[in-house]
Amino acid sequence: MILQSHENDPRVIRTRNLIQDAFRSLAKEKKIEAITIKDIAERATVNRATFYAHFEDKNALLEYMVSDTFTTFVSNRIQPETELTKETMRNLILSICNYHEELNNCWKRNYKSVSTLATLIETRVQLQLQDIIITMLSNGTTFAGSERKRLELVATMISWSIYGATYHWYTKDQLRDSSVFAEEILPFVMSGMKAAKSGRAHV
Repeated sequence: MILQSHENDPRVIRTRNLIQDAFRSLAKEKKIEAITIKDIAERATVNRATFYAHFEDKNALLEYMVSDTFTTFVSNRIQPETELTKETMRNLILSICNYHEELNNCWKRNYKSVSTLATLIETRVQLQLQDIIITMLSNGTTFAGSERKRLELVATMISWSIYGATYHWYTKDQLRDSSVFAEEILPFVMSGMKAAKSGRAHV
């Protein structure tokens, strides 16, 4: 759990950034499992009480950083409440490719080897991707009942497909340019999105 009080206070933001920078720095030196709250607090030059004033534990800090990084990369390419277009989906795919690269830079010793980090990233990104895709599919319309459930199911399938494909690209096929990769999977993603929108009218 992340404490939300005084979220916009410059001192809170500065302290939170110090804690995040300390964690990133430590993760380049040793495994995440070996990093303690004491390590983070000392590297950030804050006391343990200050750490706990911002984050419940190390996992809460890691979850916040993973989500924040994802949000930053997606928002740099896609505006909130954007329309569903081929260009939007291309930008979404490219932003996730960039996201994988950034995470590897931040967590080089841990990204491909630590199951805790991999599972957290997978779960958080899939959920955030699902929300983005639901927004695109619904285009500001509110759905209820079986129609809403169908929309969520389709968004889940598409979000997992995009995440799985981009992760495969990063771990197995990164020598290929991300823009070339995006063009290759885009027709499949758009086909799924179009089928979802078409089927929605018949629910």
